[in-house]
Amino acid sequence: MNKRNTRAFAFGILIAVAAFGTAYLLNKPEQSEDRKIDENSARKFLEANGYTVLTNEEYALLQQTDAKDPNEKEVNEETSEENTEQAKEAQRVFQLTIESGMTPGEIALLLEKASVIDQAADFGNYLEEYGYSQKIQLGTFELNHNMSYKEIAKIITKS
Repeated sequence: MNKRNTRAFAFGILIAVAAFGTAYLLNKPEQSEDRKIDENSARKFLEANGYTVLTNEEYALLQQTDAKDPNEKEVNEETSEENTEQAKEAQRVFQLTIESGMTPGEIALLLEKASVIDQAADFGNYLEEYGYSQKIQLGTFELNHNMSYKEIAKIITKS
């Protein structure tokens, strides 16, 4: 490079900086920075976005009404018994039958339909990634929705 090319390059940089600087300084922000947000506008904004706004007094009153009485303890014991029954019901067992020719993707879809797993694609990828897809055994297996991918994979591969 000679002096002439270097000067032309530097002049181009100078013009570009001047253009960007002018655009930056002349561009006005849409909202002024001194704009004050008052309580009413904040409340309207929050309520429009689905929030509930309470004053400190309303909040304190709400907490006092939520305080538990001794009589509620007996009700809670009854509901805890119902919760254990629901937990046992939630432990329902799904019988998975794997037949010859089934792919890991088909097995994952069956498990997703039975609500044993959340995402069939994730489980299929897990089987492929950790090498379980090649070790799947034929048969009937008992699974429930509390099992992890690893537990399910170990059961259906008998490993």
